[in-house]
Amino acid sequence: MVFSRTAARMGWLLIGPLALQPALLAAALEAVGKGLDRTPEILLAQASSPADPGIPKEVQGWFDAAKAAAAKGDSAEALRLQKQVVAWVQANRPALDVFRARALINLGSFLSDVGQKQEALAPTEEAVRILRQVEGSQPDARRFLAIALTNLGSFYSNLGRRQEALAPTEEAVKIRRELAKTNPAYLDDLASSLNNLGVRYSELGRRQEALAPAQEAVKLYRELAKANPAFLN
Repeated sequence: MVFSRTAARMGWLLIGPLALQPALLAAALEAVGKGLDRTPEILLAQASSPADPGIPKEVQGWFDAAKAAAAKGDSAEALRLQKQVVAWVQANRPALDVFRARALINLGSFLSDVGQKQEALAPTEEAVRILRQVEGSQPDARRFLAIALTNLGSFYSNLGRRQEALAPTEEAVKIRRELAKTNPAYLDDLASSLNNLGVRYSELGRRQEALAPAQEAVKLYRELAKANPAFLN
């Protein structure tokens, strides 16, 4: 299986009426599982602090602490803190809001990290739904949509739903390709998404189709490594 090099990232959300159906939210927030599965393709909503004075410092602190816990490998603590963020989000943020979606992206990632693979789907699918509705009106919605779609593809794959995993992965590549045209900072993310797409095709036995995105990812990483040797790892 091809390894996705992109480092895990995080972001958060907070405030508004409950967007998840009660049953789905209950599943997403249930007790932490005992398993641990670190899937390298899974990305967290990026860590840049939202320019939103409506987010209390305490809540942003939970967000940052969850990120730190995840970086140290303490997935259970990261999930505990993220649940606090999501609870605040659901009570205080608008139903259609990028920060809400970011919190749900992270919740899905942490649920997957502790082995709750099925439960990770609901918040991630909800994040995708929110971001689709606001991508034309809220800054950064498309880049976070690409993250949510990347995660969704990985989660479907983890559950053996490999055909369903393909479409969100292809869409993530499309979005990141568009973003990279105007901002080279997205070339790393594009390479990661192309890498993931090769994996998805390979999982479906479409090995010839897997070759082109994998080769393009290698080409991009070679170019990136010229300026930053970290990409050689």
